[in-house]
Amino acid sequence: MAIAKLDQCMTLLEETFQECSKGRGFFGGDDIGFIDIGFGSLLGPLKVLEKFTGVKFIHPENTPGLFQWANRFYAHEAVKPVMPDIEKLVEFARLKFNT
Repeated sequence: MAIAKLDQCMTLLEETFQECSKGRGFFGGDDIGFIDIGFGSLLGPLKVLEKFTGVKFIHPENTPGLFQWANRFYAHEAVKPVMPDIEKLVEFARLKFNT
């Protein structure tokens, strides 16, 4: 049930990205803005959920705009050095939630 809800949210977010970006690289256009930073801060936890559930919430077929956006966001020179290591987040979650 929760996975289905999150999947619905991702579909809505994909539609929102398409509308807001107007075909450009980020939610507000050509540069990273507040929405990109806000959603970008959730990419780490989302990737942890993907690892635990085996479900890809940001996928090139289901959410192509978000998939490309996430790759651009992670690769951006201002973001790359501060993004957490996903494997460390997974390990932290395993310890925290005893999984």
